[in-house]
Amino acid sequence: MWHKISFRLLKQELRRGELTIMALAIILSVTAVLSLSIFSDRLQAGLTERSSEFLAADRVLSSRRDIPQEWLEQAGQMQLKTAWKVVFNSMAFADGNTTLVDIKAVSDGYPLRGELEIADQPFGQGYVAEGLPAEGEAWVASQLFQALQLDIGDDIEVGNSSFKVTKVITYEPDVGFSVFTDSPNVLIRHSQLEETGLIQPGSRVRFNVLMAGNNNDIDAYEEWLLPRLNDDTHSWRSIEDGNSPLSRSLNRAERFMMLASLLGVVLAATAVAVAAQRYCQRNYDVVAIFKTLGASRQQIRRIFMLHLLLLTAASVAIGMALGWALQYLVIEWVAQKLDATLPQAGWQPYVLAGATGVISAVMFTLYPLFRLVSIPPLRVLHRQLTAGNAVRWLQWVLSGGTIYALLVIYSQQWWLSTALFAGGAVAAVLLLGLGRLFISASRKAGMQAGSSWRLAMAGLQRRAAANSVQMLSFSTAIMLLLLVIVLRNDLLEDWKSQLPEDAPNYFAINIAEDKVDDMQTMFEREKIPSTDLYPIVPGRLTHINGKKLLDEVTKEDRDDNEAEGREGVGRELSLTWRDTLPPNNELTAGEWWGDNAEPQVSVELNVSERLDIKVGDELRFNLGGEEFTVPVTSLRKADWNTLQPNFYMIFNTSTLEDFPATYITSFRLGEDRKDELYQLFKPFPQTSLIDLDAMINQIREVIGQVSLAIVFVLVLVIIAGALVLVAQVQASMEERQKELVILRTLGAPGKLLSRSITYEFLVLGAISGLIATLAMEVSLFILQNQVFNMTPVIHWKLWLLGPVFGAVVVAVLGRLSCHRLIQRNTAQLIRKLA
Repeated sequence: MWHKISFRLLKQELRRGELTIMALAIILSVTAVLSLSIFSDRLQAGLTERSSEFLAADRVLSSRRDIPQEWLEQAGQMQLKTAWKVVFNSMAFADGNTTLVDIKAVSDGYPLRGELEIADQPFGQGYVAEGLPAEGEAWVASQLFQALQLDIGDDIEVGNSSFKVTKVITYEPDVGFSVFTDSPNVLIRHSQLEETGLIQPGSRVRFNVLMAGNNNDIDAYEEWLLPRLNDDTHSWRSIEDGNSPLSRSLNRAERFMMLASLLGVVLAATAVAVAAQRYCQRNYDVVAIFKTLGASRQQIRRIFMLHLLLLTAASVAIGMALGWALQYLVIEWVAQKLDATLPQAGWQPYVLAGATGVISAVMFTLYPLFRLVSIPPLRVLHRQLTAGNAVRWLQWVLSGGTIYALLVIYSQQWWLSTALFAGGAVAAVLLLGLGRLFISASRKAGMQAGSSWRLAMAGLQRRAAANSVQMLSFSTAIMLLLLVIVLRNDLLEDWKSQLPEDAPNYFAINIAEDKVDDMQTMFEREKIPSTDLYPIVPGRLTHINGKKLLDEVTKEDRDDNEAEGREGVGRELSLTWRDTLPPNNELTAGEWWGDNAEPQVSVELNVSERLDIKVGDELRFNLGGEEFTVPVTSLRKADWNTLQPNFYMIFNTSTLEDFPATYITSFRLGEDRKDELYQLFKPFPQTSLIDLDAMINQIREVIGQVSLAIVFVLVLVIIAGALVLVAQVQASMEERQKELVILRTLGAPGKLLSRSITYEFLVLGAISGLIATLAMEVSLFILQNQVFNMTPVIHWKLWLLGPVFGAVVVAVLGRLSCHRLIQRNTAQLIRKLA
């Protein structure tokens, strides 16, 4: 009959509402995990697919040599779409004018992702191209019209071939983010590449095969391909492999959603643990009665195990339904915002969500259930009797092991899970100690206050052990909420600062030295905001402290002497000079040169770390055959996310001013003035313009999509945190009810009791908020430094808002939870306890 008793007990508890918190906690954990997992999977797939436009493909196989036909045939067999893209530098000729261009030879199907846009005139309004240039035709960038004095319909000569210019390229999805050294693009058909005669043995050319397909096919091909690649010759790239603002934003967003989701899972699991503990305590009397009626431990264990498993199954099912519905509604809304259909998720999120609910419910109830079945029958006469705490360590082992297991299962990264778990354990011990310290201090302060405050402080001190644990839960929940909110805001602000509304949207490069003053005058006359004009001299870093650096050649091409050299930059650098520290640069070591005219150089921090360069090192450069050595007098941290010129090496003026240079600048021109560009820059035929508007708009669009994802994650974490707070407040109701009976019997008025309870929760919340703010700042400092590569800042406002937020939220929850108890008279309270 034990199963019938279990069913009846479950129905009774559901009617009484005692299982509400526990059921809600399980439902929330399943809902959060399922909705977050599906949403993250689908949005991440959608973002990756949308972001793949920056590669014009899902993956790019790149090589310095021709790519084996076998590899292309294998891609076709695995249902992947492919397209050729061969890129190299060459000279273009037209009516006696010459300039260096980037030839891009592409095959049918290009681009596999994104769209190629063209216009009918230079700097004109672009539209989506249908197909590629016809045989004998070429599409060229707007700046080439200036360099070669072209008109639509003119011919340009490239190698042994001549092409008719028929369209202007306004946007290429894979144009890349390196704007300082790019030459104007000339787009031709791949089938006409051979007849140009430009590809010869030893030519500096990059063969690229663009590939696109579903994730499973891509992953299968990648598994087949990687063992066959030569790291010195080939590369296999995705959008997340780059160092672009987009890839950094995607990686940061992915890390944030992973972190926030983990915190949401931990909060939901914590709510299950608190609710399970309270539920088992509420059934101590039931078990004692069962035992007096002759029930064995095994029968009682079966009754409550079935009871809890039924509750878990129902909660998991409800959580699954809610999770699917929630992610469906959000995905539909996001899809409308993005004007796109997001890919479907796999089966893994459903298994993960179900496992989370079952593991949380079972593992967090094992110890409370163990204590429950150990209740002695004498409790029916002496209600103060409870199970012993001889195996208290079991609770910590089960709880800690369960949380760690959930972290590993959810993140699939044991190192991240271990770091979070270890950090959380240390933080919990510290928070527990701080809580006891603050409770002791508040007790002393409260004794000097009025009767309500004294009563509240006495209650705090009397339940010091329980309040410390409760405060730990409050602090943890508030800390995680603050952490997610602040980190979300910092990420969005960081992204906005990368691309402000007034960010430059054009680069002007190859500005002749004798045209610098004229261009500055033009900018001022036309009221066009621009950055400084930087001189550029191409040069190579050849030695560090007398040791030769290796060029970017393969291992097979290096001779024995080079094999012992240090790794170098591997390419020619754009060198510049100026007297003042550039905007968006920060000195990290050494000093700026000021009025010192001795040769000096300042090195960008990332390059200095990669090449192991320190202040005081001697660097040798080769500029057009002339070599010189300069000391490193400072290191700089440059903000590469801003669309402004930045440089690896900056010299003082006296070192490079005698070398012939061209200049570079960036400026902003509104959409309504774009048609003026051709006439504005017609007096500067040598200058090349690079349009960044399309790239900026696409980055902003992707970042906007990521922001939607972050808001969704944030809402679920806030709900999980609120549930923990409610569960903790409910956990102390029984003991408070006993105290109210005694105080009412002694004649305490209702207002006094109401105020004392409010004050007690107010103090608990304020102390929890203060501790949470301190823990949040420490956690945020570590995360911003080690995980998100952001500059940490102290959030001073939260040192006031944190305690106020904690005090108000906990006081309101506590006051609402105790409202019914306070309204009851003494007789009602005694019957409730009976």
